[in-house]
This record gives sequence, structure tokens and C-alpha cells, in this order.
Amino acid sequence: MKKIFTLLVLVALMQRAFGQTETFDITTYTPPKDFKKESKQGVVIYTHVNTTTGSFCVIAIYASSASAGDEQKDFGNEWKDLVITPYKAEANPKTETQTNAEGWKAVAGATAVKQDGLDSYVILTVFSGFGKTTSVLANLNDQAYLPQVDSLLESMKLDKTSSPVAVTNEKNNPIINQNNVSTEKLGHMLLPPLKGWTLKKYSNAAIFTPNDLLPGQYLEVRIMGSKPFTGTLQQALAESWNDALQDLEATKAYDDKLYDIETEKTSYKGWDYIRGRGTFHANGNETGRYDMHLFVVKLNNRIERIAVWGLMNVNQGDYSPWVNPLYQHAIEEFFYSIKFDDWKEPVLTNGAIKDEGIFGLYQGLELSGGRLDGAYTMFFPNGQIFNGPKFPLQGFYGMNTRVEAELRTKYWGTYTLQNGKGMIKMGYGNIPIKVSGNNLIVTTQNTEHKYEKVPSVDGALFNGTYGFTGDFGSKNPTVKFSPDGKFIDFGGLDILNHQTMDPYNITKEPGSGTYKVKDFTLVFNYTDGRTLQLVFMGEGYDKKNPSPATLTLSFNNDTIYKK
Repeated sequence: MKKIFTLLVLVALMQRAFGQTETFDITTYTPPKDFKKESKQGVVIYTHVNTTTGSFCVIAIYASSASAGDEQKDFGNEWKDLVITPYKAEANPKTETQTNAEGWKAVAGATAVKQDGLDSYVILTVFSGFGKTTSVLANLNDQAYLPQVDSLLESMKLDKTSSPVAVTNEKNNPIINQNNVSTEKLGHMLLPPLKGWTLKKYSNAAIFTPNDLLPGQYLEVRIMGSKPFTGTLQQALAESWNDALQDLEATKAYDDKLYDIETEKTSYKGWDYIRGRGTFHANGNETGRYDMHLFVVKLNNRIERIAVWGLMNVNQGDYSPWVNPLYQHAIEEFFYSIKFDDWKEPVLTNGAIKDEGIFGLYQGLELSGGRLDGAYTMFFPNGQIFNGPKFPLQGFYGMNTRVEAELRTKYWGTYTLQNGKGMIKMGYGNIPIKVSGNNLIVTTQNTEHKYEKVPSVDGALFNGTYGFTGDFGSKNPTVKFSPDGKFIDFGGLDILNHQTMDPYNITKEPGSGTYKVKDFTLVFNYTDGRTLQLVFMGEGYDKKNPSPATLTLSFNNDTIYKK
């Protein structure tokens, strides 16, 4: 075993690759042949045991962490945690140091140990540089394994630009930001605040969790480390999915495909991205399933990753907390609000609703499937357009139109207009338009259709109790409005809400509060903090009459009747 140091120092980080390589965290390497691989949080372990001779070799590659700024300090810290503590080994081994052409410094040390009556040698090689440190630990009782250890070290390539994947090393004590009201930075990513969530920021990752989760539920947004981009976006998604599973000690939930690809496109910020969704088992529990959404962004020849996973124990395991509209909305906004310090974004504004000139809402008929159907078109001053058969579920009030267009591309596009003529550009094609007085002429399938301007209903007030026709059994679902902007819900809003996600039905219980009409949206603010938004276009409504016989509400154009 006297040749250990010479062998290690000569071969460490020469960066020559042999055979099929694998990547873990910031390390790409060729694994030892015929060794059994085992992945745990923060470490990949390769083991070989010769049952005939009793010889063995265990090689562990650890996830990187923040460097102490000095290779000797990094080695001392790793030696204490990985050798002294588990093996009761000597505190100050003889070491040798070498710097490679890429600027990484390798410090190697070895010692004889005895554990469970077995004599062996442990060899620790610690690499430091570029703000990071990572380690390889070998434990062997036969010098014949040295060539395999040497070959692995010789094949290693370290990425000096990316951050590590796993948040697994317990000595990486997180910085906890309970209020989470400021922008945080991790690598090149500038993370906007997630209000109402706690942020735990590590040297190699960041984790957000909502503060108001119910007991027994779990949901987190994890910023994973970046990696160099190679291949295709779909390949990057597959690699990142495996990284996430490895980070969680997770296994796939089903024998078929791991996930479905939900989106692959170029964002309005200019970078390419892909989204996948699937389920898995974690923490060695084959009964507990998790729902995961994985966002992978490609820019500047690297990938950035955001994983969202939640325990599927809501409503007897049918859902994870992701289906809570409040959480889902916050996460979607967070993802599309992230910035990068090395990416120049286009200057874009959100779509504010105005009722002047071409701007505003139009209603008309268009030919669809051989029949005329109702259609709505909303022109925003920022050049965006909404064009669909129905309104967004929660109306337009408070909407981030850029994010909404990313999520529901089918109904969003842009437009140009000059001298009364122009073009709507949708994903499925271009639609000629022209202005005729207060009306809009839209040409689809070589046929002109007239769209009429819908007047603003901002500030509308109501007076009276409204309900439904039909048999609701012993229930009488109504909602009472008063002209001072207050309401009392007696179950009517639950009908109008069309809630299908039973675990998070915010209108399940009656209540009261205040209401307002803005941007063709009727907003209910309950005194207990709940908020409901329903579409209100003002069909048949006159502001001079706050007590009409009927009101038409919701994306489904439901009619409620004055009692």
C-alpha cells in the first residue's frame, strides 16, 4: 500500500475519459467495471466484493459543497467528517497536493483503519476550486483494487461553472429566510420572493416551502444546480429527472414511462425550456407517492432546473398540495419571474386593460366546425391579444398576461394595426382584422365577422338576493349583494365556482365580505381571507339599475335570478 500516494497524485484530475461516462453533481467520470452502484442522497457508491478471497473495495463520490477557500482546510474538513468520525482514524495524515491545468487542486491522504474486526485502508482525495469542493473516498483491503481507483480518478472531469444538485450534506447548514420578501441569488439565478413561503438557502441549492401547509402534507420548490447543456432538451429533462430521483433516494412509481412532457418551447424571455410531470416513490416508502413537476431551462450552453414535488396524501392520495390553486398560481408566477445575471431579457410589459381606441374587449361570432359560436377578443396596449370562445376561468383582474400566455398558448397571441387595418398572430395562424367605427371586423375562413365593443363595467354595484332555478333539494343556494359593496354568500358562490378540485374548494363554506368589479371580473374578498374571482362581462346590465332581473356570471355564462 506504500504506492498509494504516488499513484493518486500522478493520476488525479488528468481529465482523460475512458469508456461510458456518468455524471453526478459537478463530476463526470467513468465508473469502475463490475462494481455494484448504489445512489443515496448526496453520494454515489460503487462496491466490489470477492467472496472467494474476502477482498473488497468501496468507492464513494460525494456531492460538492461550498469551499472554505483553501484546499488544505477543505481536506481537513472532509477528513474529519468522512474518516475520523466513522473510523476513529488519525487526525493528521500525510498528504500530497497537485494542481491540474484547469486550476483544480487535489489533496490526497490515506491511513490504515479497523472496523468491525476488518483491516483496510481508506484513501481520501479532495478537489477544491472555483468556490466548490468535492471528495472521493475509497476503502479497500487489497492493493489489487488500486488500478480501478486510479482509473476512476483519472477519468474525472469537474464542472467549474455549475452548482451541485443535491442538498444532502448536513454540514451545509441552510440560511433560513422565514419572511422571504427579497430577491435571492443562487449561481446565475435571481430568485424572486415567494410570499408566504419559507426559503432555506444552501450553498448548492434553495428550497421553498409554504408556511400554511396542513399537518402531514408536503410541498417544496427546489432550485437544483445547473449543468452543462449537451444533446437535446428532452435528454436534459431525462437527465435532470434522474438527478432529482437520486437526490431524494426515490424510485419510479410505475414500470412504464417516468413522466409526461407537458411543454417544450421558447419563453417570452427568449430562453428555451421544457416541462415534465410524473410520480415517484421516495424515502424507501413504496406506498407514499409524490407528484413532481420539473422545469428545465436552457441558456448560454447550460441548463437550470426547478423541481416541484408534493406528497400525494390529499383526498386519500388522489392529489398533492400542487392542486391548491393558490400554491399552483404562486409557483407558476415564480417560474416565469426568475431572471439570470448573464441573460439580457427583452423589455416587456404586462397587459393592462384599457377602454380606449382599439384597446378593450370585443364580442362577436365566428365560424367554428361549420357553426357560428360566440367569441371574445381582448386587445391590450402592450401588443398582446386574448382570442377565445370563453374567458379565462378567473377573469382578467390581476392577471399576469405574459405568464397566462405561456400556460394557455392556444388563446393568446399578438397583433399589429396601422391605419385601421392589421393582423392578429396566433399560434395556429394569422387573422386579418380592420376597424369599422367602434366595431372590429375579423376575417376567419374567408368570412368577415363583426365584433362589437363591450363597454367597461368597472365599479358596478348590485342590490338584491340572487339564486338559481331548478331543484337543489333542501338547499337554497343564493348570494346577497348590497349597494355598499358587501355580500353574504348562502351557497350560491359554490355553484358559480364550478369547483372540481374538492380538496381545495374555497367556496365550500358560506361566508361574507366585500365585492368589486374590475376588468370584467367580479372579485369576492371574504372576511376570513378567501378570495374568489368570477367573470362578469355585464351582459344585460346597466349601471343605472343595480337590481336587474338576472345577472350572468362565471366563465360558463351562468344566469342567476333575483329573488
